[in-house]
Amino acid sequence: MFRILNKIRKIGIVTEPKEPLPEPFGTPVQPEVTCCFAKSLAVRQVDAGSCNGCELEIHALNNPYYDIERFGIHFVASPRMPICY
Repeated sequence: MFRILNKIRKIGIVTEPKEPLPEPFGTPVQPEVTCCFAKSLAVRQVDAGSCNGCELEIHALNNPYYDIERFGIHFVASPRMPICY
């Protein structure tokens, strides 16, 4: 074990430098959603039979990394329909 620790001490850190963080995903989208939809854009995805790849990508948009719901965009099973007279 001491041999490995001594080798680590001699060589040092050999990792690549950290890449800069990209621009946040929803920054250009948020003003449009806020202005036009008052932070309540509900999107319903209709699938007429496929490999479920689209479904997986929509679920990925809701994970903690992207968190698209913080910008007011919600994917729903059945959105409320407005009553028109």
